[in-house]
Amino acid sequence: MHSSKIIYAAYGSNMLKERFILYIYGGIFNNKSYKGCNDKTDPISLGYIYIPHRLYFAKNSSSWDNGGVAFLSRKEEKIFNNYSIVRLWEINEEQFYDIWIQEGKHSFYPYLLKLGEIKGIEILTFTGDWENEINEPSESYIEIIKKGIKETTGWNKIQINSYIKKVLNDL
Repeated sequence: MHSSKIIYAAYGSNMLKERFILYIYGGIFNNKSYKGCNDKTDPISLGYIYIPHRLYFAKNSSSWDNGGVAFLSRKEEKIFNNYSIVRLWEINEEQFYDIWIQEGKHSFYPYLLKLGEIKGIEILTFTGDWENEINEPSESYIEIIKKGIKETTGWNKIQINSYIKKVLNDL
């Protein structure tokens, strides 16, 4: 059975291919083991877009030195400066749900966000509702996010640091 295509809008550390790909293939990253998807079809990177949802950091993760992890506000933003960038990965529906479960569908990321579509393919991501549990991210987590932004956008250090600073100043 071949399931239909989905465009997964990745943010945070899932913008970095080296990390994201483990959700597909399985493996170890930062001392954490990933089981991977049942379907190991390669994801296709479709670049990035801005979405009208604010990026924030909350909860804590032992994988990231007990610092906060990235979430998207479920509330739509009206001001472009508060939009977030997401990397678009074309995957299939089965992979999307396998990734969501590995990420913590029943704990950290219980909400599905629909972000539109491209060429008839739905853009989806998942998030939590933890804006009352804001927590500063660890430096190691921020470094992975910066690498993912660089890989995704091609931005220079000044552009990347400006984006990260804006997000962190909202904490």
